[in-house]
Amino acid sequence: MKLMPSIASADPLAVGEVLKKLEAWPYLHIDIEDGNFVPNITFGMKAVRAICKKAGKRYIQVHLMVTHPEMYLDGLAACGVDSVIAHLEALDYPLHFLNHCRALGLEPGLAVNIKTPVEAVKPFLGNMDQLLLMTSEPDYLEEKVYGPAVERLIRLAGNIPAGVELYADGGVTRETLRELEEAGVHGAVLGRLVFQSPDPLEMLKELKEE
Repeated sequence: MKLMPSIASADPLAVGEVLKKLEAWPYLHIDIEDGNFVPNITFGMKAVRAICKKAGKRYIQVHLMVTHPEMYLDGLAACGVDSVIAHLEALDYPLHFLNHCRALGLEPGLAVNIKTPVEAVKPFLGNMDQLLLMTSEPDYLEEKVYGPAVERLIRLAGNIPAGVELYADGGVTRETLRELEEAGVHGAVLGRLVFQSPDPLEMLKELKEE
């Protein structure tokens, strides 16, 4: 199972130091939030370029929680990221986004919020490499993992087409991680679970070994 540490959950005043500490980990997840599609703001493209430069050759997955995802694609491709996931809810023409990603050499993916039926992404599964299901949302309760969202992800894991990787994102705990791995989910985005630890790299290694 791929464990993707979300750098947006690190101390924003120590991102460079955190990247250095995590240099032995092969994956990195970058959340780009615009303060419009979601309430929070994380990184602009200037910061993303700096992160990618510091990240070196590790695999970089970008999750666009923005109102106009396609506007970011050329810049992200220039940064050398590997995959880009955008929210179905933000796309008027999902196929255009997915094909644009592919044309730029990026692995394309879609994400869906908890309120969006999984059936809504099924017409596009043949055109994507990654599907990300949110397991929390801005809920006024510290964005904790939401049980029914985990349950639907586990149900989907047995019916995902070959060639599409399934990811969980949002409030994932140790217990949730074990459930997801047992169900065959391909990866999970980890924020507080990793970055509230005194040693994020050791935490990732420990979770991987469990």
